Amino acid sequence: MTSISIGIVGDLHTHWDEVDVAQFNSSDYDLLYFTGDLGGGTRDSSLRIARTISRLRKPALVMPGNNDTGDIAELAAELNHRNGINWLSAVRRGAQPDNGAGRAAAIELCGYSSRRLTAGAVDLTLVAARPHSMGGPQLSFPEQMKSSYGIDSIEASRRRLFQLVDEAQTEKLVFLAHNGPRGLGEAADDIWGCDFKSGGGDWGDQDLADAIDYAISQGRRVLAVIGGHMHLRTKCGKERPWVVERDEILYVNAARVPRIYADDDDVHRHHVAMRITQSGVEIKEVLVPQYGTQDALNAP
Repeated sequence: MTSISIGIVGDLHTHWDEVDVAQFNSSDYDLLYFTGDLGGGTRDSSLRIARTISRLRKPALVMPGNNDTGDIAELAAELNHRNGINWLSAVRRGAQPDNGAGRAAAIELCGYSSRRLTAGAVDLTLVAARPHSMGGPQLSFPEQMKSSYGIDSIEASRRRLFQLVDEAQTEKLVFLAHNGPRGLGEAADDIWGCDFKSGGGDWGDQDLADAIDYAISQGRRVLAVIGGHMHLRTKCGKERPWVVERDEILYVNAARVPRIYADDDDVHRHHVAMRITQSGVEIKEVLVPQYGTQDALNAP
C-alpha cells in the first residue's frame, strides 16, 4: 500500500443510519473521520448515533462537537459498544477475551490526541485538536473542558496542541478538528466566517491557527486541516467554499448539512474523500446514492 485513504464525514445532526454503516463497510477507506455534532443537540440523540457508528467495521476517529457535550465516558462507551458485545460473545463461546476474538474495528474519540499512519513511503501524524468548539474567541463549555480534558482556557488549549506537535514523530501532519482555524476570512460566507450575527467576523479557532503556525515554525509540513461546524449553506442562503488552499495547506470544511437529502432521482449521502500519497493530497466531495451504484463511495 502506497497511499492512505480517509473518508471524512461532516457534522451528522442525526443524519446517519444503517444504510451509511453498510455503505462505508463496503468501501476501501483505511480510516473514517467524523467531524462531530453527532446528534440533534440532546444527550440521548448523540448516544443513539454513536451506537450506530459502533457497527462500523472500519477504524474511525470521532471528534466531539459542540452538540456532543454530555458525559464523554458514556459517548466513548457507545462508540465501543460493538466491541463490548463481541467480547462478551467470545467469552460465552469459551474464547480468551484478550486474544482479539470477535473484535470490531477501533472507533475512538479523538480530542487532544494523535495517531501515526504509515503506508509505504507515506508517513504522517493525525493531530486531533480541541473538541466541543463553538468557534469565536472564547473557550466553549469551560466547565466541561476542565473536567474532561483539564483545559480551562484558550491558552491552555494552545499549550496542549503545541505539545502534540512536539510529540509527533513525523514531519507531515494533518490536523483534525470540529471547528476550523482562525485566519481564513471574516465574511459571513467565508469557510469559517460568522453568518449568525451582523457584520460577520472570523469564527475560526485561534488556538488551532496558532498550532498550525507553530508546527510550520518547527519544520513540520502541514498537509491539511479538516473540520466542520460552520454549515456550508449559510443562514443568509449563500454557499461557503468547502475547501481552501493556502500556503500549500488544504483547509476542508465537511459540514454539508443535512448530509442526507433527496432529489427526484435518489437519496444522496455526502462525505469527503481524501487520499494521501507521497506526492501530496487528493480530495473530493462524494455523493453516494442510496439506491443506485455505490462506485462513488471509494476513495479518489
